[in-house]
Amino acid sequence: MSWIATDALTPTRDATRSLLLPFDRGRWLRLAFLALFVGGIGAPGGANFGGGTPDGGVNVPVDGGTLPDVGGGDALLGVALALVALAVLVGIAWSLVGAVMEFVLVTGLVDREIRVRRPFRTHLGRGLRLFAFRIAVVIVGVALVALPVVAAVLGGVGVSPAFLLLLVPLLALVALVALVGWLLTRLTTDFVVPTMLATDRGVLGAWRRLLPTMRDRWQEFALYVIVRFLLGIAAGIGVSLVVAVLALVVALPFLAVGAGVFLATATGGPGLAFWVLLGALVVLYVLAVVAVTAVVQAPVVVFFRYYALFVLGAVDADLDLVTHLRGDDGSDDGSAAAGDDPDGPPTDTSNEGAR
Repeated sequence: MSWIATDALTPTRDATRSLLLPFDRGRWLRLAFLALFVGGIGAPGGANFGGGTPDGGVNVPVDGGTLPDVGGGDALLGVALALVALAVLVGIAWSLVGAVMEFVLVTGLVDREIRVRRPFRTHLGRGLRLFAFRIAVVIVGVALVALPVVAAVLGGVGVSPAFLLLLVPLLALVALVALVGWLLTRLTTDFVVPTMLATDRGVLGAWRRLLPTMRDRWQEFALYVIVRFLLGIAAGIGVSLVVAVLALVVALPFLAVGAGVFLATATGGPGLAFWVLLGALVVLYVLAVVAVTAVVQAPVVVFFRYYALFVLGAVDADLDLVTHLRGDDGSDDGSAAAGDDPDGPPTDTSNEGAR
């Protein structure tokens, strides 16, 4: 028995290879830029402030003494809250841009012209609707987990063996909500986004259009999720290993510069200039690693998005956006040539290379 979810891997490989090769620096850089937003790259971190005085101030040792208590604890708290608020705003803005970039990426893969600015303006409305849907999923998930906790607190359940027993079903609920949320988000990104493009509908309208197909071909979609999950684990391991090696290579010039700056200031001890330069080097290194990760992840993002498009088109011909790519090698004569203007007039390649 032939399964679409496995048969689609071959045209996916061919389409990915024909888009990425021969190497075009501009195309790869644009794909890496898109991968920053749709590929799930992040850099977790944190800070821990301590050493405060009992009344909230901070005593800073200076030459055996201390500076006067100037209420530094309140200042640190204010700075921490400001940083948290800034991080939340940046996260929201990043997620919003990422929602729009989902449509930019799919459009580029279908047209075989990877552009950013013009498609971003074109799909801004769709991206806003997708962003609102994702936020709604998060809010509903948090509410489902928070409601039993709030009910337990209002019911007067304190820290006791009974409360510990409630943790078991609560953890099971968290795992279930997380799984359903991931599955809903994954299916929305992989199948609802192209359905929105193919039918010019909103998120909910695209879901209503897609649900009958999912019910009729649920085995194919279930197998797709399994294959996508397993390939995602393998790809994640591969990308992590490559990025780790490249991060070490990238670190060499930064270590050399840092050592040179340290030796230059060693006689008088590291001063303010040294710490400023060290901080700048750390920031530049992190940005360099993020850029390297985006470039390495770009072909993986292309492969998985093509995989979803080929599976969707095979199970529902009316939603097939990659008919023209179902050739022996996945190529078409309308592909953008190296050096083409990434935001120039779009080329209609919908019928070229079709069987």
